[in-house]
Amino acid sequence: MDIVINASPLIFLYKIDRLDVLDKIFDAIYIPTAVIDEIESGDVIQAKELLSSIPYRTLEVTNRTAVLGLLGRLHIGEVEVIIGAIEKGITTVSLDDMYARNKAKQLNLKVTGTLGILLKAKNVGLIGNINEDIEGLVGAGMYLSDKLIERVLCN
Repeated sequence: MDIVINASPLIFLYKIDRLDVLDKIFDAIYIPTAVIDEIESGDVIQAKELLSSIPYRTLEVTNRTAVLGLLGRLHIGEVEVIIGAIEKGITTVSLDDMYARNKAKQLNLKVTGTLGILLKAKNVGLIGNINEDIEGLVGAGMYLSDKLIERVLCN
């Protein structure tokens, strides 16, 4: 299964040292150019380490009209993830933002986020105890409701 991934899941997985699970779970990882630009606009050393830590394919989104049509509530990276996946015929995207997730679902894409990737890694035996990763995400600044954490821990 291939995935098109946004900056947030990449950054959070990097911060908790779990980027390695991506290429063990997915056949191909696509990162749109807007997402690469977003990552590279931050800490240069972190960006180089993050992007060199995973085997990814750059995704050039060509339908600029569709991209412009979705901009507003969604950021350019989120939009390119959604439109890029549709253009490439990839059915799974990774987005953490609720509005972006909802838009992707409206367009019949399967959506997972940072936590969903970690849960999948746990379910296939790549992670033993997901509690530490959840604590790491919270420590890295990701907001996770108690209800969501409870739901994940019950899986």
